[in-house]
Amino acid sequence: MQETGSGGQEPEELPEFQDLKVRGRSVRTWAISAGAVLLVVSAAFGGLKKAGDETPQVDAGTAIDAGQFEVTVQRVVTVKDLKPLFTPDDGGVLIAVVTKLKVTDDTGTTPPSDLIRLIGVPGVKDTDPPLGSTNLRDATMNPVLTPDAAEDVAYVWKLPKASQFPTEVKLTVQGYEHEDESILDHHEKWLPDKIAADSTVAVKDNTK
Repeated sequence: MQETGSGGQEPEELPEFQDLKVRGRSVRTWAISAGAVLLVVSAAFGGLKKAGDETPQVDAGTAIDAGQFEVTVQRVVTVKDLKPLFTPDDGGVLIAVVTKLKVTDDTGTTPPSDLIRLIGVPGVKDTDPPLGSTNLRDATMNPVLTPDAAEDVAYVWKLPKASQFPTEVKLTVQGYEHEDESILDHHEKWLPDKIAADSTVAVKDNTK
């Protein structure tokens, strides 16, 4: 230390923050290294977006929790017609997504038309609702499902005349969120939430 003219001592100058050493390395170097590790870890999970925020990809036969329903996509088939319920246009066929549906609520309901959507299928817009649905047990159109009783339900669309029909399709399963409102009286309802899952399924040709 240097002495001042008044006999006192001049205080030591403190090192700059970036010049401080920890285990022989500067604090600045440690900070850069920590930041690099954070970027690597976050990149492995899709950046700063959480992996859990991504839509689950599921295979046929896997049960999907869609809130109001438990949905299992069983198969996708093309057929010439499903008279008297559904009939294709001239030269076209029908495509059906066969599901196992179970209502998880304590109130029975008809399967909603937006539960299943076909994605990227030629001749069908991604937003197109199906012609309707039918259960395979008794061919009831747009059947009412009872709680905890699983039913095989097919969602049906028209495919226009084409030289080649799809060999596989991508589809989405809509999720629903429960709301309990009570302004003047007790009222419960299910509203569309985020997509619960999507799946790519091979198409079985039953038109031949």
